[in-house]
Amino acid sequence: MLHWLRWANPCIATGAECAFIISTMDEPQTTETKTTTPNEPKAPRELEGASRIAMGIFGFFLRMWTRSLRFHFGDDVQAFLDKPAQPAVVILWHNRILLAPELFRRYLPERKLAGLISASSDGAWLAGFFEQLGIKPVRGSRHGRGMQAFRELLKVSRAGYDIGITPDGSRGPIYDMKAGAATLAVRGGAPILLLSYNYTRAWRLKSWDRFYIPLPFSRINVRVDDVGSGKELAGGDPKEAAVLLRERMMAITEDEEFLP
Repeated sequence: MLHWLRWANPCIATGAECAFIISTMDEPQTTETKTTTPNEPKAPRELEGASRIAMGIFGFFLRMWTRSLRFHFGDDVQAFLDKPAQPAVVILWHNRILLAPELFRRYLPERKLAGLISASSDGAWLAGFFEQLGIKPVRGSRHGRGMQAFRELLKVSRAGYDIGITPDGSRGPIYDMKAGAATLAVRGGAPILLLSYNYTRAWRLKSWDRFYIPLPFSRINVRVDDVGSGKELAGGDPKEAAVLLRERMMAITEDEEFLP
């Protein structure tokens, strides 16, 4: 199983490009000459046949793995779980994305989740994986479908979905809060929830983000910061909001390699 996870990490590493997409919305979009018009964005690639079957098998074993983990949390998480449901922008660091939906799957199964995934062939693997976990993939990338992906994110948010994004993806630097996450919250009006899974025992990959793979049956300390309305954060300025969000995100993040 660990071999599978090490293989899957390059696919995960290309999956969350929200900051790049939103910050480059005005850039020219790539085109596809096969079946699309010059102004139409490239269609995202999807898994087919044996690839989809393989992802289904991988997803099954990974669900069994994550269900063995022991979640521990305090009053901050309990207060979020007890409050009336409202679609939010959920922000977490890229190296903890493996457990992205687990808090919701266990304690808020009625809530719907959506995640931003690259439109590339690598992104197709992550989109298939997200579907296995019950997460709706919204496809987009820096070089294609940026405007469309942004509109689709706003659309699914207004349809009642929580949107999960990793502001330091897809290639870092680690723990960098790009303005894209704040932009989405400010323009869409959704509240912001900062989420951190802090691992007590885990393997770490030699990737740019030192990706975490928690050991089976290990303890996960969950922290959240319920920021509230994005429109009220830093006067609605995405760049200033990103600075404030990073400070608050680091306050709930534990990492012995990078943090004191």
